[in-house]
Amino acid sequence: MKQTNRIKHLYKRLISAKHSYSELLSYFEKMNVSIGLRQLQRDIKDLELFLVKDERLIKSRTKGNVLELQVIKQDSTKDQLHIVKSGFKTPINHKEFDERLKFFTDAITQNLPIRIHKLKNDATSFNAEFKDISFSLFPLQIIYHHSDYYLGCYITKTNEYAIFEINQLVNYKLSKKSNKYDYNKLLLGFNTYAKGLFGVTKNVDDTIYRIKLEFSSVTGAYVENFVWHHSQKIKRQDNKVIMTLRCGINRELLRWIFSWMYNVRIIEPPELKVYYNRTLKEIQQINYNIPLVYRNIFG
Repeated sequence: MKQTNRIKHLYKRLISAKHSYSELLSYFEKMNVSIGLRQLQRDIKDLELFLVKDERLIKSRTKGNVLELQVIKQDSTKDQLHIVKSGFKTPINHKEFDERLKFFTDAITQNLPIRIHKLKNDATSFNAEFKDISFSLFPLQIIYHHSDYYLGCYITKTNEYAIFEINQLVNYKLSKKSNKYDYNKLLLGFNTYAKGLFGVTKNVDDTIYRIKLEFSSVTGAYVENFVWHHSQKIKRQDNKVIMTLRCGINRELLRWIFSWMYNVRIIEPPELKVYYNRTLKEIQQINYNIPLVYRNIFG
């Protein structure tokens, strides 16, 4: 049995109930699937790459100190009677947006490639490479992030994974189904790629950095209540909050750091400090009669 099929079986087992490693091994043994503990552990690790944003793999121990695993869905707000949307950043043309979202969702369901004839805007730092050039992609995931919908995909022309905000993609059409690519392998590769991003923006290079940030006590008390990245580790030190991450450097990471203004300090890496200071310089120049033109120092 291929790994992708084993992962599907693991997901079905763990989304319904808790299971120990020995129970999972017994399950595969009954199916006449030869798999050892180490391979099972690797499969469990890869399973996490397939989980959507409201799912999480939970590990817990029984009274007998047996490790059990389960995939759980985080509860969403059930009663929305008293919840009012602010209206901030909502699509002007809802019908057009809904049609576009349905098109890409259906393409993913059918595993159909798409031909893109035009991009607009620059939400994720990919436009510089594909401006006015047609290219094909395999749609893999719809990602809901910061009140926007993004398309995770594999680009055949450049042999790379990418993320585009749905509204960036215009003049597109479905292509014929291709057996040249293994869809499950592409999806697994995309999830590995996405884990190295902070948010959905393209990284400046292929390096995964150890990011270390220091927050003031009050700001840190707020920051530590949320998951900002799957790799984050937070600890208190001398009335400060220290956060470490393992991800690439991108525009979204800088934007997030700037959102805390003077209540955060970059400890490492030096490469991140360079981009931070360069961004500061660009911002300062804009307010001294420098012509206001589009800039992207991260592309």
